[in-house]
Amino acid sequence: MKFKIKRYNGEKSWFDTFEVKPVSHMSVLEALFQIQDEQDGTLAFRYSCRGAVCGSCAMLINKKQRLACRTQVSEITGERVLTISPYGPIAKPELKTGDDILVEPLPNLTVIKDLIVDMKPFFKHYEEVMPGFVDDDQAVNEAMMSQDDVRKVDKYAACILCGLCYGACPAAARERDYLGPAALAKAWRFYADTRYRSKDEMLKRVDAKTGVWACDTVYRCVEVCPKQVPPTNAITGFIRKIILYRMKHLFR
Repeated sequence: MKFKIKRYNGEKSWFDTFEVKPVSHMSVLEALFQIQDEQDGTLAFRYSCRGAVCGSCAMLINKKQRLACRTQVSEITGERVLTISPYGPIAKPELKTGDDILVEPLPNLTVIKDLIVDMKPFFKHYEEVMPGFVDDDQAVNEAMMSQDDVRKVDKYAACILCGLCYGACPAAARERDYLGPAALAKAWRFYADTRYRSKDEMLKRVDAKTGVWACDTVYRCVEVCPKQVPPTNAITGFIRKIILYRMKHLFR
């Protein structure tokens, strides 16, 4: 089978095509290893756990945001894909045809080399929402939660910060300062936690033109998440809470 891979050396970009000998249950990541080991040792890509836990191998595969370690070659060979491009403010269709497997770097982030992108902006936005317990008493004293309360935050805690949602987000393509779906989902994970006390401060951090109000609510982030995290639900949840907060303080 053929792999068509987008390359970048710091100055120019191009596509290289490689013939790959498939083996049973081969993932795209394993195919990239085969190419790197047997055909081109300069091919650059990021990986770590190989088990869909670390999120390092996020990339664009056949025009869809996917984890290379989780994507089976046998399931995508020859697939025809019609998707929406996240590039820029105007949505446009992206059509992938042919029997080759197309591999490109994750959109909305600067390419460093080949399939490796600069994740610094992504994690900068993550740090800006301060997703963690900040009260010293909370860190020391045990606080009990009901199972229902645990379930409310569990699906957001499942986020592995792979960046697939960020790469699929049209708002992130349009506005580089947008906090992004992953950061906002993590923010909601703590805001919805019954042990979290700094709720008003969290609302103020996400209540901005580059925060929840920048979201287009097109659910692309939900579609591509490998862990079924629903960032758009978190964002709309924040919007409701912000409106209630403003109304509450309007009459004070």
